Amino acid sequence: MIAVICLDDNNGMLFNNRRQSRDKILIEDLIKSSNGNKILINEFSKLLFVGFENLVDVSDTFLCDAKENNICFIENVDLTEFEDKIDRLIIYKWNRVYPADFYFTLDLSKYKFTEATDFKGNSHDKITKEVYALWWSFLKHLYFYYLFF
Repeated sequence: MIAVICLDDNNGMLFNNRRQSRDKILIEDLIKSSNGNKILINEFSKLLFVGFENLVDVSDTFLCDAKENNICFIENVDLTEFEDKIDRLIIYKWNRVYPADFYFTLDLSKYKFTEATDFKGNSHDKITKEVYALWWSFLKHLYFYYLFF
């Protein structure tokens, strides 16, 4: 699966069971990046996708149900138990510190950093989008590229 998360500078995700922030331009970027594929979310994230209901599937078991290449937008779930399902990570960074009591805890050393882009959000001057691929997945793509090109 492709896990998508939003983090502050301290890897915070939530404070007192509330999201730290939101930005409609970030959601539009995610929709554009999905290339028409459905984005899997849980009920907690549903409000962020108002106007894009036809582009999301809402289920509280979305991480259990996720298949390879499914895009999952995660705000309030610890990814540790789903780590084996993650092939790629998209991390949107707020580039500031918010109060937090729920954190992203995956070890990024298992992933290959592939790209970063900055963009101006609606409520943030700068949002950074970082993309990571699981090392094995990254090497597999390189191998097939080498074979056929």
